[in-house]
Amino acid sequence: MKDVSRTVFDLHPVGLFRRGPSGVEQDPGALLPGADLRKFGWKILDKGATDGFSYHLVPFSSAGISDGNRKDIAGRAFALERDSGTTRLFFVWLPTTLVNRISNGTLLAPLNFHVLFHPPTYEPWYKGTHPYWRGKLPADGVPYYVQLGIRYLCSDFKSVAHHVMAVTGREPNLAYVVPVADHAGNFADMITPDGMLGTLNDVYRSLLTLLNAPDKQRFDTIGHVMLSGYSHSGTRLVELMAQFSKKPFFTQHLVQLNAFDINLGDNDQQRIPKLARLWEGVQQWATVNKKARAYVYTAYRSHYNHCLNNPIPRGNRWSETVNVNLEDVSWFDASAKKKSGEKRGVASETYASDGRFGLMCLPISFFRYYLENKGKNGREIIGNQVRGWHDNDYDLDHAHGHGLFLRGMMSHALAHADPTFFAVRQR
Repeated sequence: MKDVSRTVFDLHPVGLFRRGPSGVEQDPGALLPGADLRKFGWKILDKGATDGFSYHLVPFSSAGISDGNRKDIAGRAFALERDSGTTRLFFVWLPTTLVNRISNGTLLAPLNFHVLFHPPTYEPWYKGTHPYWRGKLPADGVPYYVQLGIRYLCSDFKSVAHHVMAVTGREPNLAYVVPVADHAGNFADMITPDGMLGTLNDVYRSLLTLLNAPDKQRFDTIGHVMLSGYSHSGTRLVELMAQFSKKPFFTQHLVQLNAFDINLGDNDQQRIPKLARLWEGVQQWATVNKKARAYVYTAYRSHYNHCLNNPIPRGNRWSETVNVNLEDVSWFDASAKKKSGEKRGVASETYASDGRFGLMCLPISFFRYYLENKGKNGREIIGNQVRGWHDNDYDLDHAHGHGLFLRGMMSHALAHADPTFFAVRQR
């Protein structure tokens, strides 16, 4: 793999890189934008909180971040390109401590990874962009593939900030990777155990080269892997876990799976069989890997119920279950509560007895604007438009409830990760 940060900057000179004294460099203000992050607490649901959940604003200062040290804490971003496979563009983030340790040859353990699959690039603006990732759509001159990678790395979903703020008393001990799929491939070269492991080893070796690591490293392969899927990219998790075996990827490397409101079809008849395949793979994996963890965040009650009725083996059972009637809590929009119409429904959250597996359902009926469906009948808003949740920062036409599952809950999944994904602060 080679560093293509300058090419990415030339295509899209906002949102990640900036021009510095010695060339193109990452922009700390892009990696950690603003002064705070809206996220969820250790538990998603809270009967005593407004609207029944723990979504709240957390200032960066609570993690010791200030204008004076933002550049150091923001870490370093890379844009990498490989010359083979269908997935050839990768956005990578490393915390500063790991940048220094790789450069000095002082890694204390093999490098861990968190990989996020973005939804498939089926929209016309991707289909019309040629060549893949280096091209721009002729109609508006936007490099949509590059923009997509930056969105999921740091801008729209604030993923770098989630990694930094997930466990404020410790610091991330991982590389966060956003591969950018071409339209036709849709990560086909990464959804096999060998393909995923080979790709991440390629990224690792590239980081060693770019950071001028000593020739002799203490570790010649990667460490633990966390995989996340969001929305329609849930099918990528299904395909990968359907190939479960006792290969090293499953038994030694993969330790956490996160499903952020994955969409596996147009209705339950399409969705549930695919979810069953995914969950069966998780159950099999959990029997051979004692470090296995999985967290499912969904707006579909049927998804929640399927997993609830098929608990993880190893003697685990679901415990700490909380059900919140979303009509019985205080509302941010008190006027909406007085109106007649659809009920917000019941939200549920449960964890396995050892805390390594969790389920959370925040139903579609909770949201004023869950998703916009652009079909033959035009623009259709799915959600509880009269009585659904919204607030000053998450209102209609600003952001949708479907996106909240990733935009707000990533730090929750990270906070519940294996302890090896975080380390004692070096600052």
